Amino acid sequence: MKEYEFVTEEWSQKYKNSINCSQPKGFSQRAHCAGKKKHNESVNEELSQEFDLIESAIDHLADRNGVDADVIWEDLESLTDDELYVFAVTQEPVMEDWQKANKKDKTDGMSQKAVNAYRREHPGSKLKTAVTTKPSKLKRGSKASKRRKSYCSRSRGQMKMHNISCSKTPDKAICKARRRWNCE
Repeated sequence: MKEYEFVTEEWSQKYKNSINCSQPKGFSQRAHCAGKKKHNESVNEELSQEFDLIESAIDHLADRNGVDADVIWEDLESLTDDELYVFAVTQEPVMEDWQKANKKDKTDGMSQKAVNAYRREHPGSKLKTAVTTKPSKLKRGSKASKRRKSYCSRSRGQMKMHNISCSKTPDKAICKARRRWNCE
């Protein structure tokens, strides 16, 4: 019995890319360009529908939290397109466990990664990381020195209220955070 070889005549990708669809030569190139145009239109239609879905989800989230949608877009810039799509199509917004992110970093106080996760979970939040610069290096009266002074006085009040002594219990969270903020 004779075996037959089937020859497939396919265009190479290089040839397909070289076809000028504004002036196709011959029937087969015209058919190729028509199929390519139809495919691009369907892909563009799908992308616009997905973007409309994402946009409506963010508008709904902004209305629910009483913030501007642009603030939420800024917070979601760190997400990939796939994560953004999952965020939009799930009924409940994807909630990150910012506390888990903070524990993984093993940072005293909140790390930048945990702050980013918190801000994605709470759009419009103005939470920032600790001012870890030494007090001697901070300019007197600067924004950072005022934040540091405010945190140190607030946390001192919490320590007094709960009778916490950092010399006796240095592993308490508030003591670790105060060390990170360079509080006395």
